[in-house]
Amino acid sequence: MRISPLSSVLTVLAVTAASSADLPTYKVEVLGSDLQGFGMNERGDVVGRKVLSGNQGVAFLAKAGGEVEVLPFPAEWTGSDAYAINDNGVIVGAVSQIGIATIGSRAAAWYPTRSGYKFALLGALPTHTYSTALGVNNLGDIVGGSGGIGLGMYSASALFTGSSVVELPNISLAADINNGRVVLAGNTLLDLDTMQSTTIPLPPGNWQGMVAGDINNVGGFCGYVSGFSGCSTFPLIYMPDTGWDFVGGCATTTAATSINDQGDTLTYVYNGGTNAVFFDAGVVNIPSMISPDQGPWLITSLSIINNNRQILASGKLPPQNISQLIRLTPIVTGDLNGDLAVNASDLAIFLGKWGSFGGDADFNGNGIVDAADLSILLGAWNS
Repeated sequence: MRISPLSSVLTVLAVTAASSADLPTYKVEVLGSDLQGFGMNERGDVVGRKVLSGNQGVAFLAKAGGEVEVLPFPAEWTGSDAYAINDNGVIVGAVSQIGIATIGSRAAAWYPTRSGYKFALLGALPTHTYSTALGVNNLGDIVGGSGGIGLGMYSASALFTGSSVVELPNISLAADINNGRVVLAGNTLLDLDTMQSTTIPLPPGNWQGMVAGDINNVGGFCGYVSGFSGCSTFPLIYMPDTGWDFVGGCATTTAATSINDQGDTLTYVYNGGTNAVFFDAGVVNIPSMISPDQGPWLITSLSIINNNRQILASGKLPPQNISQLIRLTPIVTGDLNGDLAVNASDLAIFLGKWGSFGGDADFNGNGIVDAADLSILLGAWNS
């Protein structure tokens, strides 16, 4: 007698409990050897700089599952950078008439349209020449810097509204903004709704200050603090409920580069490796989580970790040892549509493959899609 897939679903649902979350195993997607990645959203869309030569680069977008595309900008500009992308596809960065957009920069944004992307120049504060846009939230608030001498140094923090540029008071350069409209600048938080700023006192020590990296949507942030001599910089994170936590030893080059809403953090310590600090598992070396069938990757730098625990990084794969921009995506058993979740959409795909021989729905590898595979899918059910 052939068992129907529906009756198997009901049987397995009766006995299957939700599985606990384990550390992810990653697959590697190579984006390119001529790319520098600066931002990634919750879908896994990546933005950054495509290097054309030693002194010229252009902003690019690599959508999840898509090809790398250069973002458009007017001909009077010779270079562009993309630093951040929100979940609605709005991209922010800078353009320049010199070649590399960190030099002679002007803040810019790219807005999605039905046919692609529309470029917008965001301007600068009055009397200023240079500017840059560094962060954008899902509400469309854009923050960055204005003034100074360019070269990545700006004298004022700025909010770009599209129609005007507003100076943000009492904070240093804005590094990022979250969906609660809280701006991160060093160890200071500025609430755009109230325009009140709060400085979080640094942990005990003789510090020059903090260089901010990233803020999440629950008020946690990361970066590094600097001392005054020798081995004096330390990566650290701050979470509102637990306070400060050092997530690596001192080094001349070190940082915590990204923190997601769960508190997972990416860290880099010179001669100390590239690591993830998972809120539920502690410090884990990134290469140790890459599936062996992906090859012995050496991870050289880390950029972003999103709430799906996708990681934007750079790495080298022997024997070529060519530096590549890569997107690391958790392997989710049962995820048949590639959205990093196991839910009704995957179940519908699975039932359409019921009884077939092998394929991606044959989770246990016994050569047929059957009730044993259904049990595995339902055991991984997460939404």
